[in-house]
Amino acid sequence: MTASVTQRLAEWIVGASFDEIPPIAIERVRNLVLDSLGVQFAGMSASTGRILAQWVKAQGAVPVSTVTAAGFKTTPSFAALVNGAAAHALEFDDIATFSSHPASPLTAATLALGERLQSSGRDFVLAWLVGWEITAQTMKPCLGPAGNELINRGWFNQGFQETLGVAAAAAKLLKLDVTHTRMALGHAASAMAGLMKNRGTDTKGFTAGNAAMHGIIAGELTAMGFTANQDIIDGDIGVARVLGLEHGDPEKVLDGLGSWDMATKGATIRLHACCGAAHWSMDALQKILGRRPTRPAEIDSIEIEINDFLTDMVPFHDPRTGLEAKYSLEYDLAVIALDGRAGMYQYTDQAVQRPEARELMRRVKTVPVRGPLRSRVVLRLKSGEQLEETVSRSHGTPADPLTREEILAKFHECAGALVPQAQRNEVIALCSRLDALENVRELAEAIGTIKA
Repeated sequence: MTASVTQRLAEWIVGASFDEIPPIAIERVRNLVLDSLGVQFAGMSASTGRILAQWVKAQGAVPVSTVTAAGFKTTPSFAALVNGAAAHALEFDDIATFSSHPASPLTAATLALGERLQSSGRDFVLAWLVGWEITAQTMKPCLGPAGNELINRGWFNQGFQETLGVAAAAAKLLKLDVTHTRMALGHAASAMAGLMKNRGTDTKGFTAGNAAMHGIIAGELTAMGFTANQDIIDGDIGVARVLGLEHGDPEKVLDGLGSWDMATKGATIRLHACCGAAHWSMDALQKILGRRPTRPAEIDSIEIEINDFLTDMVPFHDPRTGLEAKYSLEYDLAVIALDGRAGMYQYTDQAVQRPEARELMRRVKTVPVRGPLRSRVVLRLKSGEQLEETVSRSHGTPADPLTREEILAKFHECAGALVPQAQRNEVIALCSRLDALENVRELAEAIGTIKA
């Protein structure tokens, strides 16, 4: 009798070893973990991280795992909730080639649980990459001719496959056997959740933290003897069919398993602190302004020709808050024209409410088109001059990755509001030798209490 898809998936999780990992994947994890910690710091300076940290602290949980820049510890699951939500709070975290932002919950959960278990850097990296691989593989049944079926129906996939991926990472760190790993996936599947309609609010970030928290809970409960279905991926009411509808073939989960998606495809580290759907257009305008420096007062109009699938991702045409502005093409292009960049400080409520930003937004026009994922931007000046640029790959993607200098500059920008230079340098140094750490508690301690 052929083993179920869930069993074969669990067998791969249990059998995966550090020695199998391609070196490029390890290097990319070092950068992604550093980036995740940076955006955690950024999110802890925003309402999402602050409020969740206050709520968790009030629960009075056992102090085991570090809450980023908060000065206290809590249980691994609660620490992962806060840190994972903070990392996604400002829409500045990673983007996987298969969609969603797995590094946020994976880094939060793997570090929180690794701190409790006193895991080595090698164990941390292996579990993190196993979690990424399972996230990528279980996303495959959701992909149809029209794109991701979850997103098309209004579900936010950040809270679905990431929950399974974190459960796999937790099972790996906890050294669960195949049977218990199958049940950890089964339990995690019942905790999957997330809605796209929560864009522009604290709850969108919460989705990432929720996935991180429930992935840990799945691993820890299963280790204690808590039961769940052992074949949750399979069958007519299994995960693959429920999430992917007519495209949800469970066998797709095994297609390419073990090829290490992080090595073969990589991930995007964002340069702009907003929804990735706008990045093509923002890069195009930056290229135009690089060739022809232009004052905002010279601009008559900015026309954006963009794939109609992408326009659905940016529904706010008249944003009033920094969170709403992260999903507004009008503001994204206006802020590039005004400030030349779109970092975390361009997306405060105050920045969005600037009269010059609001006035310039009215001059941005979007033209949805069918076709490949790219953007053509036409800048028309009051003088009659017209400039244009088309971008088909945005900066920060695996095809055009950020430089090491850009990654470090982003980290310093994100962490600078809360963390002094010496502490930032310590975190950078620890991430650069992540897989060589004897105990990841050293890294967890470095992101905890702010050191004067």
